[in-house]
Amino acid sequence: MDRYIDNDETQVYGPKLSANIRLKFTEPGPIQALMLHCCTQIEQTTESMRVAMADRRRAGSKRRALAEEKLPVVIRARAELKTLTLALATHKSDATQSWDGDPSLFVPGGMGGIGKGAGAMHVALGVAKGEFEKDSLAPGREEWIKRLETQLDRIAPLVSQTQGVTKAHNQALSEQSAEKRAWLRAYRGACLSLEGVLTLLGRESEYTAMVPHLNVRGASK
Repeated sequence: MDRYIDNDETQVYGPKLSANIRLKFTEPGPIQALMLHCCTQIEQTTESMRVAMADRRRAGSKRRALAEEKLPVVIRARAELKTLTLALATHKSDATQSWDGDPSLFVPGGMGGIGKGAGAMHVALGVAKGEFEKDSLAPGREEWIKRLETQLDRIAPLVSQTQGVTKAHNQALSEQSAEKRAWLRAYRGACLSLEGVLTLLGRESEYTAMVPHLNVRGASK
C-alpha cells in the first residue's frame, strides 16, 4: 500500500475512508466504538500530515528563493576566480617572468572542479587566498588577497543562510516522512479492522467500495 499512496493522496484517501466508516457504522456498540477509534486515528494523522506537507513546502520555497538570491554573488565570485586563473596562466607562460609557482594550486581541478553553490565557491576562494598568503612571490599577491577577501566577505553570509535553510528543509522532509509512516499505520490499521469487522458481519462484499485506494481507475492500489 505505501508504495502507491503518495503524500497528496493521504489528504484524499484519509478523509474519504473516515467518512465512509462513519456513515456505515451508526449503531452504538463495541463495533462502532472500534471503527470510530480508527476514524479518529486517521483524522489526526491526516491533519498532522497536512501540516508537515505545508512546512516542507514552505522550507522548499525558502531554499529555492535563497538559491535565486545568491546567484549574482556566486557568479561574481566565479568570474573573479576565472580572471585569477587566466592571470596566473599568462604570467607563467611569460618567459620574462621568474615566478616558479604552480597556478593549478590556486584553483585545484580548474574552474570545472568548483561546485555551483555558495559553499563550494567559498571554499574555492579560501583555497586561492591561502595559496597567495603562502607564496610571497606570487604575481599580484597583495592585490589578489584583497580581491579574494572582498569576494569572501560578500559570499560568507549566503553560506550561513544556505546552511540554515538547507537544515530546515531537511528537517521538514524528515518530519514529513515520519508523519507519512504514522498515517500509513493508521490507514492500514483502519482498513484491516474494517475488513475484519465486515467479514464477521458477513458483509465483506462491501469492503472494496468503502476503501478509497481500491477505487482508483486504472490503478491496482
